[in-house]
Amino acid sequence: YSLPVVGIELCVVWMLVHYILEPYAMPRVFGPTYTKMDIVSRRSLTNHVVSFFLKVLCCSGAYAIWQAFIAQRPFYAPIKTDHDFHEATFTIGDLLAFCYLTVPTIYLFEIIYRANISIVSAVHHIGAVSINIMGLIIILSHGQRGFIAETEFKLILIYGTFEMIFEIFPHLAVILYRLLRDRPAFLYKVFLAAACGIFTGTFLEQIAIGYFYSRVWKRLPASYKAIGLILHVCFMAAQIHGGRVCLQIARKMAKEMKAKDVEAQEADVEGVTTTPMSMACADGATGVAMGQLQAKRPPTKAAALSKDGESGSTGVAAEIPDHLSKWTPPDEMGFSTDGVDVTDTPRDPDYPTPPVGEESHPQQAKNGTKRTSF
Repeated sequence: YSLPVVGIELCVVWMLVHYILEPYAMPRVFGPTYTKMDIVSRRSLTNHVVSFFLKVLCCSGAYAIWQAFIAQRPFYAPIKTDHDFHEATFTIGDLLAFCYLTVPTIYLFEIIYRANISIVSAVHHIGAVSINIMGLIIILSHGQRGFIAETEFKLILIYGTFEMIFEIFPHLAVILYRLLRDRPAFLYKVFLAAACGIFTGTFLEQIAIGYFYSRVWKRLPASYKAIGLILHVCFMAAQIHGGRVCLQIARKMAKEMKAKDVEAQEADVEGVTTTPMSMACADGATGVAMGQLQAKRPPTKAAALSKDGESGSTGVAAEIPDHLSKWTPPDEMGFSTDGVDVTDTPRDPDYPTPPVGEESHPQQAKNGTKRTSF
């Protein structure tokens, strides 16, 4: 019944994906994140969702694995023992066989459905499917009985158990990555936990496989030993690669988290410097500085227009700068004694030439004239 089980599972998964997930469920759950993706990214995300739920379904065989490996119950023992008709019940072996055949369904669907798949994942999936096929051939060739058939079945179950349990976390991490992309701090913890889970599962898997091989190694044929070791190295490399990818994404999330914190700090600083209180303080400081500058200016003479009419007008007063009060017009020829025409040259009262006193020009000293210096 191996082919019917795998074939029916593949057909059911395809119908669920084609008629429910792609047109309705995925756009509703992921929203614009899914609808704006290209076909490669869409299929990758859909595959993660399908693989996650199928592997959760395979975890239902944890009870049967406990009964078979820890409690040492036979495969033909029923799941429940509180009935008298044990022959008609679902046995431990039936549940393990269902989980055993669901594993190649997951990998075959991913190989066929995804538009782009890495070489490491392809080698891992093809190797897993090949091991399942080889296991079925060995089990059936020995009439589902004997040491080799039972050893192959248990070995595949050990591999499948660790992969189904610890590979759930990467699928869940990718799903959360698409749902909560704006929360890098949370995603950092998720991918870091997924990477730690993969590495921990790989380490525990080596212990379990090593212990199992230590019990059956002497009775295994040489070809079985060689093929088993090669496939074991391939599986271990694929698992380490998956953990490394999760660790890289965790580091990326850490960088985004730090960048987000820096932006938040800069926004806080800008908010403090632009508050009304800070602006008032700045205006007050500017006023104080201007007052100090005014205090440092040289004193000016106020040409007060007195009431007795000394200046020729009454009731008007103006401040005349000190340097302008001392200004002397040029000579009658319209030229200053140094040869610069200043008759038509406008003078800026803000930037005047300060008077430096009066002195005699040598040429004018001969003529008996006096030079006015500026």
